[in-house]
Amino acid sequence: MMALKPLHPGPSLPDSAGWENEIMNLSETLIGRARDIAPMVASAAYDTDRNRYVSSDVIDACLDAQLFEILVPKVYGGHELNYSTMASVVYEFARHCVSTAWVVSFYIGHNYLHALWPKGFQDEAFAKGPCSFTPGTIAPNFRLTPVDGGFIANGLSQWNSGSARADWFLNSGLVMVDGKPQGAKAFMVPVADVEVIDNWDMAGMRGTSSGDARLTDVFVPMHRVVDVSDLLEGTTPGAQLHANRIYGLPVLPFVFGETMPVMVGAYRGAAEAFQRLTEERYTTFTSSKVQDKQTAQIRIGKGLAGASVAEVLLRDYMNLLDTADPQDLRPIARRAEIRARIGMVSDYVKTGIDDLMLGAGGGAYRNTSPLQRFSRDMNVLRVHGFLDTETAAENLGRVTLNLPPNCPL
Repeated sequence: MMALKPLHPGPSLPDSAGWENEIMNLSETLIGRARDIAPMVASAAYDTDRNRYVSSDVIDACLDAQLFEILVPKVYGGHELNYSTMASVVYEFARHCVSTAWVVSFYIGHNYLHALWPKGFQDEAFAKGPCSFTPGTIAPNFRLTPVDGGFIANGLSQWNSGSARADWFLNSGLVMVDGKPQGAKAFMVPVADVEVIDNWDMAGMRGTSSGDARLTDVFVPMHRVVDVSDLLEGTTPGAQLHANRIYGLPVLPFVFGETMPVMVGAYRGAAEAFQRLTEERYTTFTSSKVQDKQTAQIRIGKGLAGASVAEVLLRDYMNLLDTADPQDLRPIARRAEIRARIGMVSDYVKTGIDDLMLGAGGGAYRNTSPLQRFSRDMNVLRVHGFLDTETAAENLGRVTLNLPPNCPL
């Protein structure tokens, strides 16, 4: 297996070779720590799936390894590195447990989102250290009523990945005045204000603790609020506060980037699991080794090559997020193309893993088999709102035909 390495250590500066080497060394150190934690992730994968959440031991190991602050500004004690480092860390976990990789990716990514909010919230979020745990979504599930100094929030949200461990919750809602929507706001609330509902029971992505969250008459002060339009455009308060270009990226290309290494790592993990299973299997009636069958050999080859192709696509996306001028990602057509690209990756990975399952035999469907977890998880991710290929492709077509999009871009 080819190890993923960050392509770009950060924004280039004049005469900065020493600085770039320092950043690259730190990036490699953090990726190495993730590889050291990966066996723990693998051994816990069955229990993660069964228990419906990532164990505290795994999260604490990532916390001790300083993985969650990869994209936190240095002014708050973070590493302020790049997307490549984040993606490489997440990829190492996804090869063993998709649920763990998903939760870790969102914890890292949402610490990045903290840096896009007004300084008052950043001071709160990073008051106890350079990271905090923030599940949540930016789907507009809540009703926001304007009051002096902020809003009153009411509503229920779903798909709050990582809600088993939380300091804050990320939310979004429509501002309602006289019963009419007046724009969308994203906002943060402390976990003490949230009714966390433990109702996550799914066929796949079972270990992500993505339960519901209810807010009832919760006051949200203005320093915890951001215009959704500013997030989409990359013109948030944090973009004005922090000089590093990464904080000026439109948010959805970054959010898609949270999912990309999860899917690609899952393909590599499934291909390796299928190879191990094939090497161990004997046919039921003739007791011949399955690895001697041409069809098994073809599937191994296709799986390993397919995972390598997916890794090339991930590297290309790393390069995009690490080098693109934020201005170049702001046109709606560019963002539509990115969303469609990520949707196609989800289709590609799901189809590749499904093909491996066809040749894996009945034993691969035992709950103890990692291969069936990869299959179930990718079948659920394939229909995720941000990864659905039909929606993404439709909107790229609409934008290309000069029609307005009908989903967030």
